[in-house]
Amino acid sequence: MPRPTPIRGLGPDSRLAEAARRLVSSRLADVRHEQDGLAGQLTEDGVHDMRVSTRRLRAALKVFRSLGGLEPLEREVKKLQDALGEVRDVHVQEAWLKQTARKEKPAKRAEFEALRASVESQLGTKEKRLRRALKRWEERTVPALLDEAKHLEGPGRYGGQRVRRQLRRRLRKVERLMEDYMAAPDALTAHELRKEVKKLRYEAEIFRPALRRKMEALLEALVPLQELLGELHDSDVRLGLLEGFAAEGTAAERTAARELQEHVREERAERAARTARELQRWHAERLARGLRQLLD
Repeated sequence: MPRPTPIRGLGPDSRLAEAARRLVSSRLADVRHEQDGLAGQLTEDGVHDMRVSTRRLRAALKVFRSLGGLEPLEREVKKLQDALGEVRDVHVQEAWLKQTARKEKPAKRAEFEALRASVESQLGTKEKRLRRALKRWEERTVPALLDEAKHLEGPGRYGGQRVRRQLRRRLRKVERLMEDYMAAPDALTAHELRKEVKKLRYEAEIFRPALRRKMEALLEALVPLQELLGELHDSDVRLGLLEGFAAEGTAAERTAARELQEHVREERAERAARTARELQRWHAERLARGLRQLLD
């Protein structure tokens, strides 16, 4: 995963508007850097890295939307992120099915290759959609973001009480979802928790220059948790994909899907158990401490 460009010269007493202008501009520059890598080919790594950078940009636009007209632009960035996500999802599932097919005996390999080919057949349409989104991004969204970033204004300090209240609200929401998941670890709750952990992680990155020790303590716990929840989500997506093939695929696809379903269910159960253990430990030891620090 690409790292965001570090922001120098900001501290807790910096004006919030100045920090917003610099952070939005920097996150935009990160997206454009990844975009340059896609100029020739929509590679798996390139699409993934640009998608991560757009998420970070969206996080900055949401955090600072009270300082200017950022909300409509955030929606435009989301359209690009969604188009990147569609291509990325095909890349991930195709790579997984390709790896799975390699492990099979030659007599079975053709059935798994049929699944992979069916997934791959979706790529052309999704890449065309992404190229249209990239064109709109370059021609309309980038100029608007560059202009808006220059005019962000408003009261407050980068490490002030308003910022701390915002982070406390986000952290409490994450903790409530943690409790919900530990009580009922279903796929929907896991998905909601994953999304909120991701949002808090990217907001913590935004405010790290202002609240360095507190945010680094929080990130230390959140990053591994996000990775575990991401692996769990991968299993849920694969189960949905296989259920579709088992119901609607060709005879070869149905056979391969049924064989894979049991393996993915076992994988998901193991990942869910790991996630539950880590949530219990981090909830008690790290995130609880992070919350107390933010409340100080």
